[in-house]
Amino acid sequence: MEQVTQDALRVWQAGVDAVRADRVVREQVRWDGRILEIQQTRLDLAHAKRWIIVGAGKAAGGMLEGVLQVLEGTEEHPRICGWINLPEGSIPEGLKRRAGGIEICEARPAGVNEPTAKVVDGTREILRLIDKATAEDVVLFLLSGGGSALLCAPVEWMSLETKVAITRRLSSRGARIQELNAVRRAISQVKGGGLARRSRAGHLITLVISDVLGDPLEMIGSGPTVLEPAPDGALAARILQRYAPDEFPEVVARLTQEELTQPELTQAGKRQEAQDQAQGKSAHTFVLANNARAVEAAVREAQRLGYRVQSESRVEGEGTAEQVGQELAAIVKELEPGTGWISGGEPTVVLPDVAVRGVGGRNQHVVLKAGSELLGDIPTSFALVSGGTDGEDGATQAAGAWIDHGWLDRSVANRDEILEALERCDSNTVLSATGHVLLTGPTHTNVCDLRVVLRGS
Repeated sequence: MEQVTQDALRVWQAGVDAVRADRVVREQVRWDGRILEIQQTRLDLAHAKRWIIVGAGKAAGGMLEGVLQVLEGTEEHPRICGWINLPEGSIPEGLKRRAGGIEICEARPAGVNEPTAKVVDGTREILRLIDKATAEDVVLFLLSGGGSALLCAPVEWMSLETKVAITRRLSSRGARIQELNAVRRAISQVKGGGLARRSRAGHLITLVISDVLGDPLEMIGSGPTVLEPAPDGALAARILQRYAPDEFPEVVARLTQEELTQPELTQAGKRQEAQDQAQGKSAHTFVLANNARAVEAAVREAQRLGYRVQSESRVEGEGTAEQVGQELAAIVKELEPGTGWISGGEPTVVLPDVAVRGVGGRNQHVVLKAGSELLGDIPTSFALVSGGTDGEDGATQAAGAWIDHGWLDRSVANRDEILEALERCDSNTVLSATGHVLLTGPTHTNVCDLRVVLRGS
């Protein structure tokens, strides 16, 4: 492996390590037995009788591990109970020894980013704990990317199967995360502020690891503790009709005929906030890590290794994986020796019909597309890495992939195979066959995708 390739992989890993859930919690949360300090906010919790710690997401285990480490650092330990939903195989080793009174539910298979019956059962337990909270309790909600699929309570008139079918249609047809979450908020009892509306705790504290570009709180995990903007059934119906016209007529009709309109829900949320304030209740949300933090850490590592780099963390959608791959190929050609480009984002993939669909993920697709663009004019001494910071990329075991001069040199004869794989979204088959996929396992974080391009000296 060339030095520039080793460097690019090291830079990518440094970005991921900087946003590990347990690490960012320990860095930004302090507890002295009375005052909980998060970032620059100090909360007096000396009189709290119980902490209810609940959460959902790919980083929920790491976040819980960090919280318990912070609480164990003092002699005054609060009485705790709780429940978290996370993917199978993502419980940190350290957490298995100190979960205390908190139930940890491996609620869905690894690599399957959809709610299951076990997710619904776990969400029911979370809501049961929330419903029992009193003004003397603290609810600490740990939310991270993947929370939408790991916190699921469909509206009463919708089955889990219908909810999953809707999500599949939107995802496979290129719906942006903002559109997907707008629909999720409208068909859920817990998203779109649903958890906050049920809580009567004296303090509701939400810690967030953001997997949505720009960190809009209502979109991260579909905003379980964010009352505004209220779920909008009419908007959700329009999005469904745009991507799945006439495929869910009963759902569209129900969404447009709901008794509570979006303005009425907004007013109800404002009334609840005013009532909570009058009763001395508080609600706080803190974003502990995001894509920009990972990009910044990767930049620092690249500079430490001697590269001059530019960077960008996208704050909104960036188009398709095909487009991003083309852009990265152009950047490879333009970079001078000893320079680099580091970026973060989350492109979409429009999937072909299931009859011809292969196996892949958006990061592997980005890398393979970039490689196909570079086959006609192979640059010397470069490396390109793209990976999901959560360690997952599509329904594969890989986090992403990487290519360099050597891969291009060996792949010239396989150009037709590569182009066909791109058409079928079969990037994993090609890249795993050559040993160019990123295999990280669970990373205990999730802040979208991180991409590194370096040119050797």
